[in-house]
Order: sequence, then C-alpha cells, then structure tokens
Amino acid sequence: MSAAAAPKQPGKSAAKQAGGAPAAKKSAAKKPALQSVGIALGVLEALAVAPELSLSELARRVGVAKSTAHRTCSVLTDSGMLTRTDAGKYRLGLRLIELGHLATARTSVGTHALPLLVDLRHALGETVQIGVPSGGDVVYVERVEGNRALRYAHENSRRGPVHRSSCGKVLAAHIPAVLEARLKKGLRPSTGYTIVVPDVLHAELDKIRQRGYAKSVDETEIGMASIAVPVRSTKDGPVVAAISMVGPTSRVVGDSETSNVATLKAASRKLTELLELGDYRLPRRRPTS
Repeated sequence: MSAAAAPKQPGKSAAKQAGGAPAAKKSAAKKPALQSVGIALGVLEALAVAPELSLSELARRVGVAKSTAHRTCSVLTDSGMLTRTDAGKYRLGLRLIELGHLATARTSVGTHALPLLVDLRHALGETVQIGVPSGGDVVYVERVEGNRALRYAHENSRRGPVHRSSCGKVLAAHIPAVLEARLKKGLRPSTGYTIVVPDVLHAELDKIRQRGYAKSVDETEIGMASIAVPVRSTKDGPVVAAISMVGPTSRVVGDSETSNVATLKAASRKLTELLELGDYRLPRRRPTS
C-alpha cells in the first residue's frame, strides 16, 4: 500500500507546479519592466541633483551596467525626457518642462491661484497673473485684470518669450532648462528695450536671484511695466511659477516699487504654503472701517 501510495504524491506536486506555472511566468515577465522603470527614474533623479552627467557617471550613480544606462538614456532622449550635450553628457530634457507645466496648471496652481489673485488685485489695483514655464516661454495660467482705468488684456498676452517679461525672467533665473530653451530659440525683441544680448540677459538674471524679484520696464510694451516674484512648490523647494503685477510704468516701479514687491512676496509665500498643504481656503475679509 505504501508503495502504491507513493506515486500519488509526485502527481499532486506536479499538479501544483502546473497550476502555479502561469503565475510564475507572469511574475517573471513583470520584473524586467519594473526594473526598467526604476532605472529610468533613477537616471532622472540623478540629473535632478547634477546639471549634467556622463554615461559612466550615470551608470555609477544609478548602480547599473554602462550598457543598461545607455539603453535607458537612449529611450529617455528619444522621448525628450533627456537631452545630450555636444560633449556627450546628459541633462534633463525640455519635455519635462512641458509635463511640469501641465501638472501645475491642472492641479495645485490652477486650483489655488484664482482666489489668491483676486485678493492680490484688490491690494494692488493692477492686473496680476501667475505664469508657469513652457519650453523657453512663460504661459499665464491665471490672470485677474486690474480695476483701474488702464488694463492689460491683449489676446496675445497669454504666452511669451521669457526674456521679455518679469514673470519669464524669474523662471529663467531659477530654472536653467528654461533659459537654455530660450537661448536656443533666440532673443527676439518686442520693443527697443527688450534684452537681446545673451550676456546682458545672464547679468540681469544674476541680479534677479540676488534681490529676489524681477522687473520689466517697456520691454514688452512701451509705457507698461511689470514686477514678478518666484513661487516655490515648498518653502525650500524648486521654483514652479511666478506671480507678477502689470500696469503703467509710473504705478508699478519707482516710488511704489518697494511696496509692490513686498505685497507680491507676501502673496507668493501664501501660495507656496497652500501648495505645500495641498489645500486652499479663501481667508475671511476683515471689515473695513
């Protein structure tokens, strides 16, 4: 009996193995794909820390073979996630800026911006807006027109090259890929005051980083000026947008410039705080006397 019973046991084991085989194959098929995703994310994270890296440096930082890093970088470069320099190194690609713009516009900035801008417009009296990067341009995802006689509402003013406006300059000053994209496309003037020389633009961006805000006077339209400050995703996080005010030069800069900058910076801190929390509630207005 024991001899007859013995063959049954392997049969059961074989049945279990047969039943488990598809799951094992499915798991094995998934694993390489997940590894590839993890390697690609590792490459992007490495380049988020360093401006550019060689293939060998990327392979070492991600912890993969050079051949694996090469295949991953090729795929990411073809999709625009990475770009390769003339020296053969890799850096983050412009496609990431486009995706970042979409994520920003569709989520936190688009949700929180409008109520905050209404309050800001009441405080400043001028047109206020929030701009996000898109390649070498700035795109204004929210705008509230000023309540004074002269307003800023041109149909073609929702997008523009970053070197002409205060919002654009803030983004170019803090996001290297934005500046690179604009320099590749060229610095075409809008007026005789627009910065069109790369060295002059670099010097202007250095000033912006030092003083914490940007201004544009007669560079987009004669007689009009704007001031902009950066907006960060968190208190110490990367710059994701800019808030600006636009109006007649005499009302934006000059005697009122310091006060206007302080108001814009307060709004920027508030929006950064709300973005970090992931929520926004319109503050109660205090009754005016």
